[in-house]
Amino acid sequence: MNLVDSHNHLHFNDFRKDRSEVMDRARQAGVKAMLLVGIDPDDTCRAIETAEAGDGLFASVGIHPQMAGVFSPDDVLALEALAQNHKIVAVGETGFDLYRTPDTENQQKELFRAHIELARTCSLPLIIHDRDAHRQTLDLLEEEGAWSLGGMFHCFSGDAAMARQIVDKGFFLSVPGVLTYKNAAVLRQAVRACPLESLLVETDAPYLAPVPYRGKRNEPSFLIETVRELAAIRKLDAEQMAEITTENFFRLFARRSMPLNHG
Repeated sequence: MNLVDSHNHLHFNDFRKDRSEVMDRARQAGVKAMLLVGIDPDDTCRAIETAEAGDGLFASVGIHPQMAGVFSPDDVLALEALAQNHKIVAVGETGFDLYRTPDTENQQKELFRAHIELARTCSLPLIIHDRDAHRQTLDLLEEEGAWSLGGMFHCFSGDAAMARQIVDKGFFLSVPGVLTYKNAAVLRQAVRACPLESLLVETDAPYLAPVPYRGKRNEPSFLIETVRELAAIRKLDAEQMAEITTENFFRLFARRSMPLNHG
């Protein structure tokens, strides 16, 4: 089975002691590619370093909205040099987090604008972080004319109407292990409303482990549980869903990623 983890943090210290074993388990589970997401300049460098060490590993450049009180728009624009690396396929994650850091909303907005400028300069898609900020996120993408850049909403948490809105604009919806939770009815409705060609799956490792691993450190080998749940919702078998989401990943990040041989 070909699986692609569209968003994880395998370069985090959580995996420092057993990263190679985690990656071995991922390969055995059928995970063929992973996107390692940067959340600040140093972390982005670690994501690139990790990605350069293996086939099927890609990275993004970005400064997380929770870091808006620490970094400036100039720090975002300074990531342009890193964005030239052949392993970089996206800009982000960026957007708003009004759950953990509501006091820096204005600074988050300016960081988001800078990420959009960087993505435009580098001709790369965006990875969007949207937590308790649906209206703010959609408004800024509209205001900045950023829909044309393409990208994905990581850990999508909106409803079916929002899902239809973002896919109509050409963005992808990325689904985490939350889909397997009993209280995820709204997310299940959203993925039912979303065209298959706009769906991605992710671990967000080390966070949001799917059932039956909920509460444990998440890792890419667990991705199959999310794929199985998504397949059941869409009345497909897991193999079909894995192929669809894998093809979607390479279509979105086509500038620098190359499809792997299915087989």
